[in-house]
Amino acid sequence: MINSNQKRTRVEWQALVDEHEKSGQSRNEFCSQRGIVLSQFAYYCSSLKNKTNPDMPQPTFKPVKLVSKDALILSGDIKLTLPNGFQCSFPNQMESEHIKRLVQVLLSC
Repeated sequence: MINSNQKRTRVEWQALVDEHEKSGQSRNEFCSQRGIVLSQFAYYCSSLKNKTNPDMPQPTFKPVKLVSKDALILSGDIKLTLPNGFQCSFPNQMESEHIKRLVQVLLSC
């Protein structure tokens, strides 16, 4: 058992966060029973809970449902706002792969 003065590794904190999720206890109860500082535990809960593997690249694009052109009335442009606030529009007839390449270039700037 690690006392409250010893440092825990991220792996140990992750194990504690996982254990808490399965315990059904409040954070207060869980920390009190284990001699864990509540504020530290809250920090690690928020930073580790449901976190994806940092070594895995994060997806840039979200899935899109495509429907046949026959089912659509084609009008207007595709408008896009990038995370940096840049706005652009593309003709709706443009191939999705071409748009993807252009957006990748714009995001790299």
